[in-house]
Amino acid sequence: MFLLPGFAGVLLFYLLPFFEVVRRSFLKSGNSAFVGMDNYRTVFENGAFSLAVRNTFLYMAVGVPLLMGISLLLSLLLRNLLLRRRLVSAMLLPMAVPAAVMVLTLQILIDRQGVINGVLTHVSEKIAAFPAFAAIDYLNTEWALVVVVCSFLWKNTGYMVILWLAGLAALPKEVEEAAQVDGANRWQSWHYIIRPGLSGSFFTIGMLSVLQIFKSYREVWMVAGSYPQEHIYFLQHLLQNWYLKLEFDRMAALTVILSLVLLVVCLLLQKRMEPER
Repeated sequence: MFLLPGFAGVLLFYLLPFFEVVRRSFLKSGNSAFVGMDNYRTVFENGAFSLAVRNTFLYMAVGVPLLMGISLLLSLLLRNLLLRRRLVSAMLLPMAVPAAVMVLTLQILIDRQGVINGVLTHVSEKIAAFPAFAAIDYLNTEWALVVVVCSFLWKNTGYMVILWLAGLAALPKEVEEAAQVDGANRWQSWHYIIRPGLSGSFFTIGMLSVLQIFKSYREVWMVAGSYPQEHIYFLQHLLQNWYLKLEFDRMAALTVILSLVLLVVCLLLQKRMEPER
């Protein structure tokens, strides 16, 4: 009875709409005629889909490990600092910055006439040994993905540091102190005590990092538009463009595919953490 109200909300606002999306993925948009797997076949044969899948998973393969690694390293460094609370509060500031302000700041930095190009041009003019620098329009070159990854890390690192610190705080200090008394060095303490104790945090933070990758589309769209440079054309761009064209059957099929992929990723991460529990 206690679970019933919450489950009713999940059923009404999440499960039933998702089942409707699954049903629509087998129908033709407009006349609702049953077309079987045709919508899925159309999605897989679409060239824009292949490009979006490649870019999205490259973004994920680069962004998630960097986010988890950098935030874990920072949390280990901040673990015993007296000013930890103030530093962590400062690191949370990017999450409080509105998306429009973040995008405007990003444009000021990376525009062809922006701060980064201005500094590099000034250095190349003042230092003879420095090669001549030509201003780069970063969002229209191969550097576009680097810019997106950097903005993703800047916004989410502070939040992940707090999650790591919460996991570290739950570890029994007596075990680490006993290991140090027995002569264990920092690497041995990390490998045999801290890392196994953080297995649950690895799973949770890994899944949240993957979800944040998909949620970061808003900033990418605001800074680069619906048809950005090909290296940052993601699956969300494809969904939005199909929505504007009212191609709901393709959207439904792609949504089901993405849900299955996320489910597989979740199960693989969970299975990877099970032996260490």
